[in-house]
Amino acid sequence: MTAPSQPARLAIIGVSGYGSIHLQLARESRQRGEAQITAAAIINPDQEAANIAELRSHGAEIFTDYTEMLRAHAGRIDLCLIPTGIHWHARMTIAALEAGANVLVEKPLAGSLTEVAAVRAAEQRTGRFVAVGFQDFYEPGTTWLKEELDRGVIGEIRSVRFLGVWPRTRGYFTRNDWAGRLAVNGMPVMDSPLNNAFAHFVMLSLFFVGGQDLVLEGAELMRAHAIESFDTAVVRSRTPSGVKLWFGTSHACADTVEPEIVITGSRGQAAWRYESEAWWRAADGRTERRALLDITGARRAMFAAALARLRDPAARICTTELAGRHTALIESIHRQGRIGVVPTAEVNWTGANGMTTQVPDIRGLGEALRRSYAAEQSLAEAGFRLGT
Repeated sequence: MTAPSQPARLAIIGVSGYGSIHLQLARESRQRGEAQITAAAIINPDQEAANIAELRSHGAEIFTDYTEMLRAHAGRIDLCLIPTGIHWHARMTIAALEAGANVLVEKPLAGSLTEVAAVRAAEQRTGRFVAVGFQDFYEPGTTWLKEELDRGVIGEIRSVRFLGVWPRTRGYFTRNDWAGRLAVNGMPVMDSPLNNAFAHFVMLSLFFVGGQDLVLEGAELMRAHAIESFDTAVVRSRTPSGVKLWFGTSHACADTVEPEIVITGSRGQAAWRYESEAWWRAADGRTERRALLDITGARRAMFAAALARLRDPAARICTTELAGRHTALIESIHRQGRIGVVPTAEVNWTGANGMTTQVPDIRGLGEALRRSYAAEQSLAEAGFRLGT
């Protein structure tokens, strides 16, 4: 715990890419007198000269190796920020915990359940906490909706369904060494829409259902992009108590569908709509709603929660237990599902031929996803067939 009058001592591993988001959040916290980056590991110093100069001007020590940073600052880091690639999450988190730091790690928690178990063991062993960066979990409207569901405003939950479609260019999957990969140098990644861009909303769906195990009932997985993993999926599962879950996502569709979660209960319905609102409506006509923060606001809420946890063990964070449920689902999808390659004749690429800005559009997918979502069916049941 940090003294209430002292700014929290932060370390950060990486300031490029998504790391720039964490850096900005830390910068805002420093300006409010809440926190101060005292150490940073930056593997590309030539490209980050301006940020390095700024960090040094505020007293931070710069390293090019995160292990050296943790060794040099062991016992002197209150919170270590880890906004890195999926295959680095577990090992960096464990190293930070063992150096005496609490951790805010980017989602997902890890690339496998084995890694999740290792992180949780380190957390228990060191007595430190790990907050996982599922930013929308920290949104006040999310907390409100969960509390309303738990008090039974729509009765018993019968089903939860989520749909999100964000077109992604060729360049999206060439931006780093792990995008679209199943593993990198033997380390699990399992990158996909469900484990990356839309992971937030899959995890929220699991959160709304509560701590129940899932049984996978079907996973339709396919790819149009030249990647190892899938860029399109419809996944159906259920809990032992019979709650049905449906997830539909794609990065290979020209349509954009902003993420939406719909929860159907025995006496009403609720919804959570990305950067828009959360609401519930009971069968007797009663209804309530809350506006949701935009993505910047959600990230700020996440950062504030991690800092609050340093001083208050009861402060709400996305725990490794909750994040582990998401990884369990992802692992079961990859274990039981088969990734199909979409025939080139079924894909229309928008944009100039061969350009990294091209986006694939699988023929008929957009409408099929909407039908499947509305009926909580598989794509096949909704009439989607490739090559017909």
